[in-house]
Amino acid sequence: MSLFFKYLLKEMVLQRRCARVKSPNRQRKWLGSLALLLCTWGYWIQSAQAEGSRNLYPSGATGSRANLEWRNENFANLIKRRTLLKVYANAGEYILLGSSAVNVNSATLANTTGDIYVYNPGLVGGSVGSETIPSTPSFKCTSQPGRGIINSRAEELAGPKYIDGNGNTTGNTNGYTPCYYQAPTTGIYDVVIFGPDGFTASGDGSVSGQISLSNSNNFDATQKTNVAAWDVTVRSSTSPTIDLTGRLFSYYLALFTGANNRPLYFTIYPVTIDGYRYKTDVRGLDPNGFVVYGNQVGFFDSDGTSTLYHNIVGTDAQVSNPQGGTQLARPQFPTFFNQPAPNALGFINRYDRNGSFQGTGITTNPIAPGVSNPNFTGNLSGNNSKVNTGGNFTFSSNATGTYEIVIRGSGSTDFDPTNPKNRVLRGFIDSTGTQTVAWDGKDNSGNFFPVGTNYQFRIRARAGEYHFPVLDAENNFSGGPTITLLNPPSGYPTDLPGFGVRTGFYDDRVYKTKGGTIVNTGATQADIDNNAPLCGINPPTITFSNQITGFDTSSSDRKFGQSGNAGNANTVCTGSFGDTKGLDQWTFFPSSAINNILNILSIPRLLLVKRITRINTQDLTSIVDGVSNVPPTASNYVAAPRDGDDNDTKWPSNYLRGSINAGNVKPGDDIEYTIYFLSNGDGNASKVQFCDLVPSNVTFIATAFNGLTPNDGGTSGADQGIAMAVGSTTPTVYFSNVADSDRATFYPANDPATPSFCFGSNTNGAIVVNITRDTVLPSLPPATGSGTPANSYGFVRFRGKVK
Repeated sequence: MSLFFKYLLKEMVLQRRCARVKSPNRQRKWLGSLALLLCTWGYWIQSAQAEGSRNLYPSGATGSRANLEWRNENFANLIKRRTLLKVYANAGEYILLGSSAVNVNSATLANTTGDIYVYNPGLVGGSVGSETIPSTPSFKCTSQPGRGIINSRAEELAGPKYIDGNGNTTGNTNGYTPCYYQAPTTGIYDVVIFGPDGFTASGDGSVSGQISLSNSNNFDATQKTNVAAWDVTVRSSTSPTIDLTGRLFSYYLALFTGANNRPLYFTIYPVTIDGYRYKTDVRGLDPNGFVVYGNQVGFFDSDGTSTLYHNIVGTDAQVSNPQGGTQLARPQFPTFFNQPAPNALGFINRYDRNGSFQGTGITTNPIAPGVSNPNFTGNLSGNNSKVNTGGNFTFSSNATGTYEIVIRGSGSTDFDPTNPKNRVLRGFIDSTGTQTVAWDGKDNSGNFFPVGTNYQFRIRARAGEYHFPVLDAENNFSGGPTITLLNPPSGYPTDLPGFGVRTGFYDDRVYKTKGGTIVNTGATQADIDNNAPLCGINPPTITFSNQITGFDTSSSDRKFGQSGNAGNANTVCTGSFGDTKGLDQWTFFPSSAINNILNILSIPRLLLVKRITRINTQDLTSIVDGVSNVPPTASNYVAAPRDGDDNDTKWPSNYLRGSINAGNVKPGDDIEYTIYFLSNGDGNASKVQFCDLVPSNVTFIATAFNGLTPNDGGTSGADQGIAMAVGSTTPTVYFSNVADSDRATFYPANDPATPSFCFGSNTNGAIVVNITRDTVLPSLPPATGSGTPANSYGFVRFRGKVK
């Protein structure tokens, strides 16, 4: 039977009477069985009255009890250690209230008494976790003398009696006498239940941890800042004992067991802002003072915006100053004590991951996520990108939530988002439609993807993402919590075999933040490489779940900590594994994955810098920095954007000798031109062909280097007018000017054989050199440093006579 059907059935049968159905005789026997079934369900539902501590610790519960806290210390300077309850009520309905601290005077503070405050809708403001609570409530329980006092475990379990007292001898005789407030309007009411030390108190109370409540300190002044038993119940009138359940919730629970070796086994029901409902069984959690809540991110990475998907390590019991600049995220999801009533969901405020108000109302029909149209656009055409650059992914989503893009790296065989060779990109889908995600070209280790083709990437959307952070919980001997999705919208994707309603994820390993800090203190990159757990006594034996298919949250995979009353050191790394940490466990409803490919290409680039290196017989050896912020007549003027080419750090030191403007020359002067080249692209530069046009006022000297050898296979000593050198370890070679077997040719003015890559009209001659050649120099490798490698740079040289 579905849980939703149970809720509807409950609404039909709570009046403690069976439906009578008239039917044809042939169906009478079957319908009689149905009537019996309806009566049976009515009886079962009758026993589940009231909402409060009895839901956490019902009859027959095992383990220990954690008292409700209301105190003014903070966890990680963000979440106060106080439980602000919220309850939905229609106008005219009654909110019935009680606790073990109502009207109990403090033993140490004057004029303070345990009480319950109720605030009408809209009076409490501020961010979730650190709300602004008015000092004057709409209602105080102590304003009704003798009411609201829970004196025993029996009264806690029985819940409130009738408000008007009628029928108590035949109805709920074991219950407590509630204080009550009639709702003036329909909406969400805030409820503050505080202990004997009062509304503004701090410090620990005395806690027995007993579910049975057999010790007196569960009811006297030693409760101080906490409350052992408490109740908030909604009824439609003063007489019936019909409890309208699924109305009470909180965005966060501040709880206190008072010691370790007091494992907890209570159940809560969180709801995500997109309508996914979960059942969370804490199953053996063994904390002291702690906070339980749900949100979309768990914790933030050091950038303050990205989901961490790891634990945080604080410095004390309040998880203060998390290492590496990681941060808590605020509570976000309403957490109920029964399965939520659908009409209550329509009035609940939604908050985004940053704590900002989004609107009111949570859907009861969550949307199954779907993604389509996966594409990658690089800085080259199509799905191609230069090495060391990255690009943009785009895809379409039909629902809000989160996304995960995994790019499978060189040598990787999986889509594991934590694989150092892969790259994972995660983020939020705040609106449906086309999504754009930037990628810097790097893998998870911070290295650029190497040149390659057909890199596969996979995109998946996730709805109902629910993180269950637990702050400063030292131990868990059973491996809980068990998290169960109650309303999956459809079957799980077939490309995730085994993924189901109890699937979850955790990662207890040492990690590096986006800011580059390794968490925790003393850990190294080797710890990350070896999947070492974070510090603390007895970490989980299995340090992380499968990051693609997750793990069964009902298993014991994640049990951690010590047995006995130990492990609560409150200093980093010295206590049990959960001590001074925020532990995260998360789940979601995934879409099917969509895949595509991208290519990383190398792009060669050649820098060219031209200098005058000789006039007549005088070599010019000065080093000149070309700039564009001087008059064009200046000796060091170079027009933008070429003015910065001579500043590349990969040029060899003092290599670019010569003048940019050699001053006045006269007809008959010989001028030597040197064109320096540097390969500074992303890959090898092959098939490099060089062309330089002879200046119009100069005549090419065809015999400038006659008699110099070697000539790279040309005709020895015949009109050698072109020179070339590569690096500093090979000699300068001299080429003949004719088109022969060497690499250089001089094309006279207007020669129709001038290659087309010579830009401009060949009106005065063109120098053409094939700098790379298959058998001699097949390519120029990219420079990696100043003059490194030696064959990444060189020059071409020729001379002319001024006309």
